[in-house]
Amino acid sequence: HSKKRSGAPAAGSAKKKQKASRAALPSHVTPVRPLPPHRLVLAPMVGASELPFRLLSRKYGADLCYTPMIYSARFVEDDAYRQAELRTAPGDAPLVAHFCGNCPATLLKAARLAEPHVCAVDLNLGCPQRVAHSGNFGSYLCATAEGRA
Repeated sequence: HSKKRSGAPAAGSAKKKQKASRAALPSHVTPVRPLPPHRLVLAPMVGASELPFRLLSRKYGADLCYTPMIYSARFVEDDAYRQAELRTAPGDAPLVAHFCGNCPATLLKAARLAEPHVCAVDLNLGCPQRVAHSGNFGSYLCATAEGRA
């Protein structure tokens, strides 16, 4: 005698929910491109995941690499900063841009500027570093009611 668990979703319901959530996206939202296949990932590291280290990591097997943390406001406003922080070279792909910030509009502008050069954009929402506290980004966005809104 086989009994269906009351808490278990019906077969195919996950696909229906996924399809429904895609349909519910506003018309200005572009569908997300899947990341290319990857097994070994070089995570974003301040002072370590710049271009030379990414290329070395790729030489030894990293399939997907992240940039170091990039300040979104400065990236949007300062062309020299943008060129320095998103420096890349042949063989440095796929690449994920790792942004921090606390203004959704600025983060979106930064992501759009980076989009032609990367396969994905990552938002720093969990950084516990002191710089994240002073800059009011990362996990510190949750410290105030405005950040949680």
